[in-house]
Amino acid sequence: MSIRAIADKLGVSKSQVQRDIEKELQAAAERRKKIAGLIIDLELAKLDALERKAWEHITDGELSAIDRVLRSMERRAKLLGLDAAEKIEHSGTLSWVELVKSAANTNEGR
Repeated sequence: MSIRAIADKLGVSKSQVQRDIEKELQAAAERRKKIAGLIIDLELAKLDALERKAWEHITDGELSAIDRVLRSMERRAKLLGLDAAEKIEHSGTLSWVELVKSAANTNEGR
């Protein structure tokens, strides 16, 4: 059904229908954000519990549990967006040779 048809059926202007749709879409987006936040909180609580248990194993001498803590920390960082890619702005051109030299100078080209 088109916006015009909805407006005609409701007896309102087309712009009113568009405003109402936009308002509902924004409200739905806010609800999704809230739900996502609750899910993230739940996942973080699970990670907290897993890490506490893993730390118990580590303090008991089971050093293999360190890997579990590290995986949990990685997952937490992902959930919180802590490992987001860093934006690098570049203007101009960069040749392949310059790129290789730059990587070598910063120990990235190991």
